[in-house]
Amino acid sequence: MNNPLVSIIIPIYNVAPYLKECLDSVINQTYRNLDIILVNDGGDDESLDIALEYLNKDERIFLISKENGGLSSARNMGLEFIKGTKLRSFFEDNIEQDIISFTSTHTFDKNTKIINKETIKSNFIQIQKRYIKTSIENINDFLVQELPNSIIHFLDSDDYFLNNCIELCVKEMVEKDLDICTHNHQEDNETTGKTTKKFFEKLPGNSKYNPSYLIKLNKKYNFYFTWQGAFQANILNQYNLRFTHGIYHEDHDFGTILFYLANKMFHTEKTLLTYRIRQGSITNFDNSTKKIPKSLHHLKNYFKNYLELRIYFKIYCDIVIAQNIYLFNQYINDDFLKKSIKRYYIHYFDIKITNDPLNLKNEIRTFVKNITLYNIYLKLRNYIRHPKKIIGFKCII
Repeated sequence: MNNPLVSIIIPIYNVAPYLKECLDSVINQTYRNLDIILVNDGGDDESLDIALEYLNKDERIFLISKENGGLSSARNMGLEFIKGTKLRSFFEDNIEQDIISFTSTHTFDKNTKIINKETIKSNFIQIQKRYIKTSIENINDFLVQELPNSIIHFLDSDDYFLNNCIELCVKEMVEKDLDICTHNHQEDNETTGKTTKKFFEKLPGNSKYNPSYLIKLNKKYNFYFTWQGAFQANILNQYNLRFTHGIYHEDHDFGTILFYLANKMFHTEKTLLTYRIRQGSITNFDNSTKKIPKSLHHLKNYFKNYLELRIYFKIYCDIVIAQNIYLFNQYINDDFLKKSIKRYYIHYFDIKITNDPLNLKNEIRTFVKNITLYNIYLKLRNYIRHPKKIIGFKCII
């Protein structure tokens, strides 16, 4: 196909001052064959009104309004509603039918269950054409679908595309038969007023790559990827890959696993997206923040302030990410991923954790201890098999 459908998935949460600029950059793309999915994640400002305004003036837009659950849940909701899925056809094309769903994400197993049409109708309400409302927070607790052949590009709702972003990505993907096409971006810092060009990664020449080679070449032990390019949706089907619900830095395990599942990628050096650095965003916070994200509510009584809570939650997120990569690596057994997993744990091995309601310190120590013993065992075995070879017994992790 020389004109493939591209699904743009945009999670929305309290971004009213920035949303119009974001949506204008999408609907005015030079590439027109777009499926634009807006996921309103339960905010309380005027963002939903703006989304509805654009829904009514561009028929390529599909809007879902959901219970607040964070970036991961919003992106995952968007994935399950891309054009061509049974769930999308259920409402947009009025094809009411049972849907076959995988039983879980993050697995090569293909066990399935049936979601009957009555259950679907009871969990989603069609407010108007191309506008669905649901009380579901995490869609993948409900269903996980086989995704259709489509290209996906994520975009955060306070950022925006350059007008030929999708056209250039599609051109490379079609001509080179790619799984992933990445691009550069620029950062606009609202506080300093500075704009900085950012390069994706270091690459050895102008050619196609195996994506996992790019991670290893750059020694990215905590690699991340979300909106830095476009990718084929069917890559996710191999491992039922979705974003991990309820954590920050969810693009770390997602990006790492995505790049290991893909076969061919290309990087265009053009700057095709503007990333906004602003106060109040997920990656930019301070101790004065009063509103606690839903994912942190169960921890707030253990900490004096949001800053302490946030630091602890960062440790929790890193451990969850390491566990996800570890689970994936049980199937593929890649040495670089083993080092990546260890570094997530080792980073916190010697730090003092005063408040530890999730008992993370014990989990970290147990994991590191097991890895250490295993490495000593391997070195000892090699020494016994090759007694004339000098091998150090220092455990390097």
